[in-house]
Amino acid sequence: MDPHPETTVLGLDNVPLDLPVAGVGSRALAAFLDYLVVGIAVFIWGSICIAVFAMRPRFGWWMVALFLVGFFLIEYGYFASVEVLREGRTFGKWALGLRVVSREGGRAATPAFLVRNAVRSVDLVVGVPLMAVDPLARRLGDRLAGTLVVHTETPARETILSQTPRAWTVAEAALLETFLRRAADMEAWRSERLARQSLLRIEHDDADRGSRVRRALAPVDALRQLVAVPPAPR
Repeated sequence: MDPHPETTVLGLDNVPLDLPVAGVGSRALAAFLDYLVVGIAVFIWGSICIAVFAMRPRFGWWMVALFLVGFFLIEYGYFASVEVLREGRTFGKWALGLRVVSREGGRAATPAFLVRNAVRSVDLVVGVPLMAVDPLARRLGDRLAGTLVVHTETPARETILSQTPRAWTVAEAALLETFLRRAADMEAWRSERLARQSLLRIEHDDADRGSRVRRALAPVDALRQLVAVPPAPR
């Protein structure tokens, strides 16, 4: 039996990752805000097409075709380009604190952004039902592109990390927090290897924090001392 079902997000070395996956409600509201922006752009484009038609009535069918092509380019261009340029955050997602990440919880690649938005028109019809029945709230575009939408802030619960290294994404911080939560239940050799990899990554991404690694400690303890909240005094 598969120990990691389809509903589990796997991170580094198949460590199950507890990502704050966004649900249908927050995603629908983010989409509503984004489509307000798209709607304004489409309205302007439609007004231009109508004005041209008023001056050149014989171009009527051409203007209808041109409007439909423009509508697709505006819709697709807005979502795809903004997600690529802002690493998975459109205006609506930014307002709701959401971000698109890969299925493994890391940064999504540019092709993934292009693919997930290519079927957005279809998802206007089937997206909400698909998200409602999927434990990871994925629409068709997410399934084809291998992406998830997550909250950029972890829901309130016991905090493990006091600070994260510079430039780390919410997915990377969530992976580190998940590892620290589960390190005690893992095989010693595996937890030590993952802790060493995490320490090397921190030293690379945040030299100032990496310089404070206590080499005398075991790798897991050194990692916990470096980034975790100390236990409350008894």
